[in-house]
Amino acid sequence: MQKHIVVTGATGNIGSRLAHELLRRGHRVTAVARSAAHLEALRQAGAEVRPGQLSDVAFLSEVLRSADAAFLMLPPNVTAPDNLAYQDDLGQAVTEAVRAAGLPQAVNLSSIAADLPAGTGPIVGVHRQEQRLNAIEGLRVVHLRPAYFMENFLPNIGLILGMGINGSATRPEVAFPMIATQDIADRAAALLDGPELPAGHTAQLLLGPRNYSMQEATALLGAAVGRPELPYVPFSYEQARQGMVGAGLSESMADLYIEMTQTLNAEKAMVHEVRTPDNTTPTTLEQFAQQVFAPAYQAAAGAAQPVA
Repeated sequence: MQKHIVVTGATGNIGSRLAHELLRRGHRVTAVARSAAHLEALRQAGAEVRPGQLSDVAFLSEVLRSADAAFLMLPPNVTAPDNLAYQDDLGQAVTEAVRAAGLPQAVNLSSIAADLPAGTGPIVGVHRQEQRLNAIEGLRVVHLRPAYFMENFLPNIGLILGMGINGSATRPEVAFPMIATQDIADRAAALLDGPELPAGHTAQLLLGPRNYSMQEATALLGAAVGRPELPYVPFSYEQARQGMVGAGLSESMADLYIEMTQTLNAEKAMVHEVRTPDNTTPTTLEQFAQQVFAPAYQAAAGAAQPVA
């Protein structure tokens, strides 16, 4: 049965793959993102495109009004002066639009550890958004709670090229679940393509194929780019904070990432989730390294070469 499905964040890693997959399955897709230019590929693929801001309640409620279901998310803004306030403001606007439109069903992008109300850095923002959506009477909502994105390694390409190391403030030996964003999109597509979502609000963990440590992940990424001896260097929290601010993140965002890392290093969250066949997804870090990381690395390395 064809459905009309709205995909927010449709130009991101998850939203773009999800929108294309829903089109492939024969659904009517409305793709929402800030940039009309970035939506062009989806328009050519057959989606209806609606450029606009999710913070615009009138715009989003009008887009959602005729939809059978929607994929909802809070696009990150790492430069926001107060990141949790940004998430709260945007989350409230999205919630108001969902309620005003009478949207019947939604798959909401949340995060592992979103069951915890504090101590998880930026994840606190999606915890609060889960609560807001859960309070909408009559909305069937499934919160996807994926693990650490493998794509989070992509910003480290500059560090690898520039200094010959991979590094972060995460302890090298702590193993935790990591997931490829394509597997998140595929789970969202399966939910939105299927029959009605469960009544009320439910959550689904997505834990990737297995747990990896930063030391192991660095070895796999290094092998994929021809640097099998690539070392992983643990940074102090202050070094990591300075690096993030230097890269353009707000002090608020950097502090939240440090809080999340401290919780991870203490193995208080994200490490001990129970793995089941349903929450285990297929794409391994080895596959990600070959299919996504290595091409991005090679492109960056080529761009860094001086022109003769």
